[in-house]
Amino acid sequence: MAQSISEYVEYEEQDGVGVWYIEDMPAAVESGDMEQAEQHYVETASDPEMHSVVVEIGNVENANREVLNHVNQNWTEVSEESGVKTTAYVADGLSRLAISQNNEAESVTTKGFEDFDDALEWAQEQQQKLMD
Repeated sequence: MAQSISEYVEYEEQDGVGVWYIEDMPAAVESGDMEQAEQHYVETASDPEMHSVVVEIGNVENANREVLNHVNQNWTEVSEESGVKTTAYVADGLSRLAISQNNEAESVTTKGFEDFDDALEWAQEQQQKLMD
């Protein structure tokens, strides 16, 4: 069962993979809601046993430059801080590519998906590879 992190963000763990659900990305960035979620991400994903995460992002078809700049600056930083090795982004349309390409953390492999189950499966496979 997912736990509420902030107004727009929920979190749960599935088979060792952290999963964050962002209901409305532009609203979360505009309201400052992402700060609390990003702090939670760093604290949770820093677990030495967690190598892969999934971030499902809602309403990104309305993402503007501010949202993409936020991803580029903040998500690159939190990815590097956490030590996560792979991140699957789930979003509609081409937004998944824009989001995944705006995370420039050098130590993280990112991939965009339209389907949550595909993203989770990929993240679990990556997690398993890194633990072997």
